[in-house]
Amino acid sequence: MKTRDLIVAAFRGLGRHRLHAGLNVIGVLAGAASVVLLIGVTHAIGKVSKTEAAGLGSNLVVVYPAGVSASGVQVGLGTASTLSSDDVRALGDPGQVPDAVAAVPTAGIRSNVSASQRMWQTDVLGSTESFASVRGYALSEGRFFNGAEAPSGASVVVLGRAVVDALLSGDPVGQLVRINNHPFKVIGVFASRGFSGSYNQDDLAVMPMQTLWADVLPRTEPRIDQVFVEATSPAATTLVKSQVTNTLLQRHHITNPALADFQVRTQHDLVASAERVGTVMQWMLAVVAAIALLTGGIGIMSLMLGSVSERTYEIGIRRAVGASRGNILAQFLLESLLLACLGGLTGIAVGIGVSSFMSQVVTDLPAPVVTVAAVVVAAAFAVVIGVAAGIHPAMRAARLQPVEAVRRL
Repeated sequence: MKTRDLIVAAFRGLGRHRLHAGLNVIGVLAGAASVVLLIGVTHAIGKVSKTEAAGLGSNLVVVYPAGVSASGVQVGLGTASTLSSDDVRALGDPGQVPDAVAAVPTAGIRSNVSASQRMWQTDVLGSTESFASVRGYALSEGRFFNGAEAPSGASVVVLGRAVVDALLSGDPVGQLVRINNHPFKVIGVFASRGFSGSYNQDDLAVMPMQTLWADVLPRTEPRIDQVFVEATSPAATTLVKSQVTNTLLQRHHITNPALADFQVRTQHDLVASAERVGTVMQWMLAVVAAIALLTGGIGIMSLMLGSVSERTYEIGIRRAVGASRGNILAQFLLESLLLACLGGLTGIAVGIGVSSFMSQVVTDLPAPVVTVAAVVVAAAFAVVIGVAAGIHPAMRAARLQPVEAVRRL
């Protein structure tokens, strides 16, 4: 038989069981879509973890109160911090942390900023005059607050480009914005840094720590959400992490490190943490994909075995008029492949669609990135399932003798 005749016969055979075929396609569809998402999520998490680690800075060590999010910004009024101003001074003391250059505290809250009857919600941070240099923020306009304004609680603020674009027109330096019903003078604008993973580094406002405590967080105890400790070099971060940990354990009178009321992280730690999350997500999606593909494969095999039994007479007639065993084998194997490929192609399309939807809607988590490798692997899985599910029914059909096939009627 010609290839064209085999394809036509395969489509006719599937047409007799449209409902069953459709249900079996769904299993392969779900598996292929899961494979696309699995590879996409893996790629995205790897990309985001590297970007966020680079955004932190290779020579920084970050200290968090135990249980506080690594974002450094609390939504609403959180609990008291386990870090104090005395801790910050100790971490910046060369006598206690010899390989550190500086220690910069931050505290923050998600809050509304308004100006000219416009309002914008952003991350409002409090810090010291060393924040910009330690965190690597350059200024495109104006200046950062100085050593006199920081301890005095001056009502000044430095805005990220996203906040300026949303609220102000003209020269932003010198204009007033209101935060928590308090007026603040804009003295500078950060140069645009873009996104670090899913976080917009241009969407922030930074003011002196004393000002934040007095005017933005007046109903809470003065707290510190993070301390950025700058090491003398990237190679010294591991040593600084150890020095910071030992210093805080002594200051907090903690003898068992497992009971520490703080966390210390380096760039390497953040990457490792992101990779662990990625591994968990990979396994979850892999299990879903395996179950879906296995279910689809079993369904296709069951459908094809039933089809062989129902079409015994057809097989006998075709063998009697000259069709070879190879022709029968090819026809039924092709039917199985068509089912699997239909499910695979549809699943790939669904996976791409879900990835696109997540990239538009989900902003707090890395959206899957569709790659050529993901599409190729998903298609390959579909083909393998089609062959594996169809080979036994196809061989069973090919072994039928013409006389035996007609006698079974």
